[in-house]
Amino acid sequence: MKKISMKIIALCLCVILAASGITATAFAVNSDGDEAENKETAAETVVAEDEASADISKDETVYVLAGADGSAQKIIVSDWLKNSLGSDTLSDKSELTDIENVKGDESFSASSGGEMIWNAEGGDIYYQGSTEKALPVDMIVTYTLDGEPISASDLVGKSGRVTIRFDYKNKQYETVEIDGKQEKIYVPFAMLSCVILDDDVFTNVTVTNGKLINDGGRTVVIGTAFPGLKENLAISEDKLKIPDYVEISADAKDFKLGNTVTVATNELFNSLNTDKFGSITKLSDSVGQLPNAMAQLLDGSSQLYDGLNELFEKSGDLAAGIDQLADGSENLKSGAESLDSGAEELQAGAEQLSEGLNTLTASNDVLNGGAKQVFDTLLSTANTQLAAAGLEVPTLTVENYGQILDGIIAKSGGNTSEAAKPIVALKSSLDSYNTFYLGLQSYTAGVADAAAGANALKAGTDNLKSGASELSAGASELGRGILDLKNATPALADGISQLRDGSMQLSDGLNEFNEQGIQKLADAIGGNLDGLMTRFRATKDVSLRYKNFAGASEDMDGQVKFIYRTEAVE
Repeated sequence: MKKISMKIIALCLCVILAASGITATAFAVNSDGDEAENKETAAETVVAEDEASADISKDETVYVLAGADGSAQKIIVSDWLKNSLGSDTLSDKSELTDIENVKGDESFSASSGGEMIWNAEGGDIYYQGSTEKALPVDMIVTYTLDGEPISASDLVGKSGRVTIRFDYKNKQYETVEIDGKQEKIYVPFAMLSCVILDDDVFTNVTVTNGKLINDGGRTVVIGTAFPGLKENLAISEDKLKIPDYVEISADAKDFKLGNTVTVATNELFNSLNTDKFGSITKLSDSVGQLPNAMAQLLDGSSQLYDGLNELFEKSGDLAAGIDQLADGSENLKSGAESLDSGAEELQAGAEQLSEGLNTLTASNDVLNGGAKQVFDTLLSTANTQLAAAGLEVPTLTVENYGQILDGIIAKSGGNTSEAAKPIVALKSSLDSYNTFYLGLQSYTAGVADAAAGANALKAGTDNLKSGASELSAGASELGRGILDLKNATPALADGISQLRDGSMQLSDGLNEFNEQGIQKLADAIGGNLDGLMTRFRATKDVSLRYKNFAGASEDMDGQVKFIYRTEAVE
């Protein structure tokens, strides 16, 4: 029991504090009662929270080492001075004795005004000390066996129906005027208690104002109480029951009990923003809408469970699909590598083709110019021959020679006449060269087009090669990712199973919250909202003014929490 208590207690404290919206302190005090080690552990425990808006603030944790009946035996206070501006010195006030720096060698000196002046050197200060000051909340732990009161020491080794009850007495209040009357408004501490019950010792466990969690070998009991809040809000118990105690009952065999841990904090009310409550009418309307909204939330939680249940049933198909995906990714990787290699060869071929066609294109103007010059020479010779034959005709050109010669042939008696034969032969010769000339122009134009296409093809193959390389690299990365996914599939299935189970617990918890909280809150607020708002604000104001236990400078902001640890009953 001694060996297992602290790790589990620290864990359950983190759970209940996180569930309540409070930043948790890891409280790990050895269960063997070693005071020196308890002191060291308490001193080294630091709360991780957002820094306060003030230049210097104090985060104070009060550790109460208590007897099995809850009575304080020793109080150790751990203080963290937050030096947000990096000042060389920090001024602080404290009622503690035996003060020591626990995270450095910075020292302090006492001023004439009773303040401590710490030589901070720009850093935070962590110190601890002791006090015998009365606590703001007393915790009383009582035990009964089969309905009869019994002391913790006499209960050791006994068997029967055991009840352990935690009562909390809030003594920290301010007198505030409400509706013309002076009333006590208590600092609204939330008491969060955690008890670990060994299943070999305790069975049939029940709790009032708490929840039970079982890990298969132990039952973790988490209880919540708000001592003084019922009086602050003045809500009748038949409309809204605000818990101020925690009671655990179980069948015990050879009774023994490890340490219990209780956290007291007023941070719950400090975080309320009463300025955003809006008008009374709007708030009343909002409260009236809570039951409907809660019903929708319950429907959603039920649908969540159904969906997760179906997801769990399909997780086998998911695993098979991931296996197929892994095989496919391997094929994709191989294909991408082949594509990359082929693209490289295509790129080289396209480059050669482009260079060859560009060389041919460079000769186009020479070929076309030479052919035109030959054509012009042939036409000039024909003009000379026609003139020598005594024929007066217009000068022959590439464009008109056919029409002029056809006219001469027709006047000479047609293609079959002896007189027209020289002209027919001349025209046939010019037609043959014209066919060659036009073909050459088409060829050179085609070469130019082909060269342009080859250049575009080369650019395309360059892009293809770049894309193929990226695809190959991406396919390799995808393959590695899918392999990681495949290896993580068993853990994924386990996670889905746990999430499904958790969603069922969420649904059950929401049902209870609806019955025990939302419905009662709606009924309670209905008729006295104005007065309730006044009391809420008064409670919030009193809570904000309670910033420390062992003293602080007047201009220093801060917060404080209390951690009670009862000794083991063995």
